[in-house]
Amino acid sequence: MPAQPRIFADRVCARAVRFALLLSLLILSLTPVAGAAPATKTVTYRGYRVRVPGSWPVYNLTSHPSTCVRFNRHAVYLGTPSSSQSCSVQSIGRTEAILIGPAASAGRAGLNGADVARRTVHGVAATATWNRSPAVIERALGFRSLHAMVSSSPAAPEAAHTASVRTASARAATASVSTPGEIYTGKGFDVCSTPSSSHMADWGSSPYRAIGVYIGGTNRACSQPNLTSSWVTGESDDGWHLIPIYVGLQAPSNGCGCKAISPSSAASEGTGAASSAVADAEAIGIGPGNPLYFDMEGYNRTSTNTNAVLAFLQAWTEELHADGYLSGIYSSGASGITDLVSKWSTSYAEPDELWFADWNGKATTSDSYVPSDEWTDHQRLHQYSGAVNKTYGGEKLNIDQDYLSAATAAAGSGASAASATPTDLTTPTISGPAYAGQRLTERHGSWSGSPTSYSYQWYRCASTGSSCAAISGATARTFVLQTADVGATIRVTETAANTIGSSAAVASAQTSSVLPAPTSSYWLYTAYGNVYNALTAPFYGSAAKSKLTSISGMAATSDAKGYWLVDAAGRVFNYGDAAPVSAIHPAHPVIGVAAARGGGVYLLTAYGNVYDLDGAHFYGSPRASHKRVSTITGMAVTPDRRGYWLVDQAGKVFAYGDATKVSSVTAAHPIRGVVAAHRGGIWLWTSHGNVYDLAGAPFHSSPMHQGRRVSTISGMAETADGKGYWLVKSGGRVFHYGDAEPLPTITPLHSVIGTVG
Repeated sequence: MPAQPRIFADRVCARAVRFALLLSLLILSLTPVAGAAPATKTVTYRGYRVRVPGSWPVYNLTSHPSTCVRFNRHAVYLGTPSSSQSCSVQSIGRTEAILIGPAASAGRAGLNGADVARRTVHGVAATATWNRSPAVIERALGFRSLHAMVSSSPAAPEAAHTASVRTASARAATASVSTPGEIYTGKGFDVCSTPSSSHMADWGSSPYRAIGVYIGGTNRACSQPNLTSSWVTGESDDGWHLIPIYVGLQAPSNGCGCKAISPSSAASEGTGAASSAVADAEAIGIGPGNPLYFDMEGYNRTSTNTNAVLAFLQAWTEELHADGYLSGIYSSGASGITDLVSKWSTSYAEPDELWFADWNGKATTSDSYVPSDEWTDHQRLHQYSGAVNKTYGGEKLNIDQDYLSAATAAAGSGASAASATPTDLTTPTISGPAYAGQRLTERHGSWSGSPTSYSYQWYRCASTGSSCAAISGATARTFVLQTADVGATIRVTETAANTIGSSAAVASAQTSSVLPAPTSSYWLYTAYGNVYNALTAPFYGSAAKSKLTSISGMAATSDAKGYWLVDAAGRVFNYGDAAPVSAIHPAHPVIGVAAARGGGVYLLTAYGNVYDLDGAHFYGSPRASHKRVSTITGMAVTPDRRGYWLVDQAGKVFAYGDATKVSSVTAAHPIRGVVAAHRGGIWLWTSHGNVYDLAGAPFHSSPMHQGRRVSTISGMAETADGKGYWLVKSGGRVFHYGDAEPLPTITPLHSVIGTVG
């Protein structure tokens, strides 16, 4: 695993093997100019042709069986991956690469994921991966779209060896046989491509008795021709302790160029990763009761990375527990491990096993990154050195070295470390807003005894939390609040079970009193394109996956069935029934967007430019009037959309069209924005919580008026009936006034920069 723990950097392959082999099967479609590679070339294998960039090397696996078939470099591999290939352990991630070989051997690549495509023609199979340039693969294999060739996760080369299932009794009968979930203390190693059984036998004389094997994940680079259920069974019988590693999505900003977690869907992606890892493990005979380890490479501990990684890994752990597996997590001591340690003794679902990378050369499970009183019950693995060459029995491998005192895996299923029924360590909790129509979700408490399953029961209680009655049929992990729950509080009980038995039911704390379904709501947005819909506001999409950092405005359509986002460069993103908008090249950075009549929009700059797009009517602007301004902060369209106001930091208001002329205000703090009142007039607001009501807009109070000291108000939105409004802080806290309902605080991945009602 290529994590460099003390320098916040992922290690990629130290040296890339770059050589081109002349093949009798290779046909070049272009004659290269002397000293330069052709733009493209055609590679032929048994009559099957692909066109690839001319700079790609071509490796003949028959002539050179030791070639490492790895998919994090641009290359074409011809033939069948060898069981004796020589791979560097420092390989992670995927890019555009192609393996072409006999169809009967296609499964030896061992690839899976949404970025893997296969095509079989006349007994020849092409397996391709891609990252940022899918068009290269589409062109190479002659497809208009990769959707036509993407397959689901392939069948494992061999079916799971169910006959190898063992229990604790087998451990006593055969001491040398490794068992599922067995605690192993001693040295181990991890290697990119799983060694063959003969290599493993040669390494029987080594000081290592544990081996990390990469079972799957969208960022696993090396092929795995040896990793089958027969291999797992054989090595378990020989006493090897397995560490199954899954290399899934990495931190949003990572140094390996790997496919990344989407911050807005980190939890669901973590759940999906766990489900995929379970399927990969079961396919090679590693069943419940075993640990599965997620490889989270090192990253910079920004708020975006930390929040996304923690949400992802918590979901990974919870899903593995629900499927009966132990959760293990590998990461750099300075990044992922530090973040996990920060959550110790909270309601966060921590992993059962902690694998920290700190290359200090010390073969011990003590480390400065992990406090001595955490993960103390044989729950630690330490990667203490990396990328070293070791030779035993005449066989050389490039490995990372580890020292373990932790649960390991073996063929079959087992009770893991369970020696008694589970006992609760912390109680379950409930997440979700307490409003009729909203979904509540139970979050597992912490348990001893390695639970393999959970059951639930939801209760309706009095406002004080007493007099609870079981809700008929409410036995899932989630519960949707009903009208009958309004005024009551809600609890949930959790029961954990393992192979020994079941625990007593443990109850959560009650929710706050359930409120009626809200009648109006709003959206929040961030500079990174995240959109948060508060309760009843529908979610139509976001720009979060576009990797932007300069979203500057948001506007809803007149029917609230869609919205636009705009960035500083003037690019407009449309969602729901919001119409596409023509591109522009603004004279200055765009700071906002407002909906106009007829489906068009206005874009605004701090210098007073107003751009009317796709049917929007232009009524004027400071820039058009040759007024020299540079501190415009907001724009509000009149209720009939036949005019608009602009406001600057000093509180000066510019009115155009049928917008009422408004006197400027002398603001205590810089004005951050303007909101048009449905019943006439406007509100100006500041980051310190001042609200100024002008031209007849009603004043319903404000944080500043109530004596609350705030400085990070970032948005304001009016209720649907115009009789109230919300103010929202950058951290997601909500203030409500008038008839605005007390909507819950959100926890955004990035600071909220605006609010749209």
